[in-house]
Amino acid sequence: MAKKGVQQAEPAAEHAYETGRAYEQAKEYEQAFACYLNAAQAGHVAAEERLGRCFELGRGVARDDKEAVAHFRRAAWRGNAAAQYRLGICYAEGRGVARDERSAYEWLRLAAEGGLAAAQHRLGLCYLYGIGTDKNDGAAAQWFAAAAEQGDLPARCDLGSCYLAGRGVGKNEKKAFFHFRAAALKGYAEAMNNLGYCFRFGRGVRKNEKKAFGCFRAAARRGCVGAQYNLGLCYAVGSGVEQNDAEAHAWLRRAAEGGNEAAIKMVRAFPEEEPLPADGKA
Repeated sequence: MAKKGVQQAEPAAEHAYETGRAYEQAKEYEQAFACYLNAAQAGHVAAEERLGRCFELGRGVARDDKEAVAHFRRAAWRGNAAAQYRLGICYAEGRGVARDERSAYEWLRLAAEGGLAAAQHRLGLCYLYGIGTDKNDGAAAQWFAAAAEQGDLPARCDLGSCYLAGRGVGKNEKKAFFHFRAAALKGYAEAMNNLGYCFRFGRGVRKNEKKAFGCFRAAARRGCVGAQYNLGLCYAVGSGVEQNDAEAHAWLRRAAEGGNEAAIKMVRAFPEEEPLPADGKA
């Protein structure tokens, strides 16, 4: 799909690109956009991808998903992995282009094969759920592992889930715990929640309800809806913490507002709570 090889940028174009990066990091987006435009017009591929991001995010220019796709496509066909990934996401979500799962998969595959960790993780999800391709748990686990080796925290968490359930790899709860812990220590909330689950039920580690509570609380405070639900349950039954109906209701309601179906059902059963709207949002 993509052409092989990327031409060397001219010194002036490279300078404009690097200047644009500096402006972007300083959040001076209009100057960044102007520099990227100059560099892209001179043939700089990475600047073309950054132009797409400017249009996608509305930085230094009015937001325009179709323009973003046009720039991503130009850079993607010239072998830029970041642009291939962004184009794949656009196809997956139907932003600036008609939603097309097969095209999303193909562009994500190219970006993943180019070594981009985020694309490797997203490609793993394609295989895990059969998005644009046949389901293949083994391939999913392999791509999660490849991304995790590069430090991608969501991929490491998903790899842990594969080990916990035995999807695409041999079931190994200790390895699942290891991957959850590694991602949790880096601050990834979903992994903290999963780590709490392991402590709560003794999966891959000795059961410890206090540690489970601590994990759920840390993840809940970072906005993890599943952890907010689990934290509410801990308070409700006194698991790892003193039983507290007020705290239980508060966290369960927050989880319900975030869309957690189980929390929504529980909150609607509270006798003195205002009912949630039909979509679960406050």
